[in-house]
Amino acid sequence: MNTLQGSVQQGRSHSFLVLASPILVVIIGHFAARLFYSLFGDWAWLGSSLTYWGSMLLFIWFLSDRHSLRNWFAKSQGSKWWILFALAMGLISFPLLFFPNISVMKPVGLVILWFLFAVINSTCEEAYWRGFLLDETSHLSRACGVIYSTIFFTAIHPLMLGVFSKINRFDPAHPTALIPFWIILVILSLAFSLLYLKTKSLRLPILSHFLSDLGNLSIFLFMNMMTM
Repeated sequence: MNTLQGSVQQGRSHSFLVLASPILVVIIGHFAARLFYSLFGDWAWLGSSLTYWGSMLLFIWFLSDRHSLRNWFAKSQGSKWWILFALAMGLISFPLLFFPNISVMKPVGLVILWFLFAVINSTCEEAYWRGFLLDETSHLSRACGVIYSTIFFTAIHPLMLGVFSKINRFDPAHPTALIPFWIILVILSLAFSLLYLKTKSLRLPILSHFLSDLGNLSIFLFMNMMTM
């Protein structure tokens, strides 16, 4: 009986930590951004990103189901049409941000960092926001898990990136200015979730997210080198 009670208590503690982890990731990301912005200005994205990625990987390492983790990078299942869907969603940002601001891509060092950021960020974010959270909330309804993940995935952008990136920053004088941006984030999050759930793999969500990070010119946007 004591063993059963212990297992139940352990399960509840695990569920609590899983559900609390997105809140902690957002809090850590926000205060890391404030710290690094005060120290390094426009280069705050670098320290903030490393802290953000590290916090997500720590939660994955200590709370994830190792069996599920091994399956994240397995071959995608389902229809080949999901590949086209992943590409379509990933390319949305190119006409909106990439092509109008392509002139900012001049410093070779920043171009290399931009590409590396897209590789690392897409992998870490999909592993946490989709793989980890959707797996660890599978005892709830799928809709609940997807919505929970989407809320905090969307929130991290203004609350962390908005500290140093003007385009991501909430402006009380123009409270509706970020609504189109948030809508796009919600759509992308739902699309990445759908890709993971339908293909049983993170390969296509990562590919789609990688293209999106390339298309929005990520670090050039973070360093306020471009306009909307």
